Amino acid sequence: MDHDGKLLLGKETTTTQVMKPSTAFLLTNAMEDVVKIGTGTAVRFPNLSMPIAGKTGTTSDDNDLWFSGYTPYYTATIWTGYDNNRSQSDKSYHKIIWRDVMEQIHKDQKLESVPFTKPDSIVSAQICTKSGKLAVEGLCDEYIGGSTVATEYFAKGTVPTEKCDIHVKVSVCEDSGLIANQYCPPSTVTEKVFLIKDETEKTYDTPNILPKDTCDVHSAGTVLPSPGTINWGQ
Repeated sequence: MDHDGKLLLGKETTTTQVMKPSTAFLLTNAMEDVVKIGTGTAVRFPNLSMPIAGKTGTTSDDNDLWFSGYTPYYTATIWTGYDNNRSQSDKSYHKIIWRDVMEQIHKDQKLESVPFTKPDSIVSAQICTKSGKLAVEGLCDEYIGGSTVATEYFAKGTVPTEKCDIHVKVSVCEDSGLIANQYCPPSTVTEKVFLIKDETEKTYDTPNILPKDTCDVHSAGTVLPSPGTINWGQ
């Protein structure tokens, strides 16, 4: 009902399918991340395990704040704002309202935690999050920046067919931090997986990009001291 008592939505309604089940599932899966790691983490139920998907929203100067979310059972939207259209300083209370109302409903009805329904038209694949291509065992999962392997869902027929080509495993000299050459002692050489990437500015990836140079510490003329000539006290 609206504020004048006019019926807006009743039990007797007609429904129309507006998107494919596979599209709906992929959107839901993406919006689950909004709640898990994105801008909607505040709506997670503190005392009840339940999958939640949704989307936050704001207008200019935070005059309007929204959260539209749903579980496998119910959908709800919270809007907050002022009649005089002024900015809101608390940007989380609408999410708290959504959380408290929805958790209480699910708790009172003793609703079981179930995943969102995955249609048969959806398949999963192990993807490299850096390249967007199929992950390669021994490369993407051993990257020095941390594993970039993730399980992603796809509509059948849309799974990537190419394998990741931006991770490479090379032998590195620990003394120089550069690619090992033939003169590097075996004890200083180790295999590491780097990222192949061109950069114009420093990014989060910069420390993990494949070195362009080879070791400049060891060469044909390098004389390695024997253990007996090293002053271990210095």
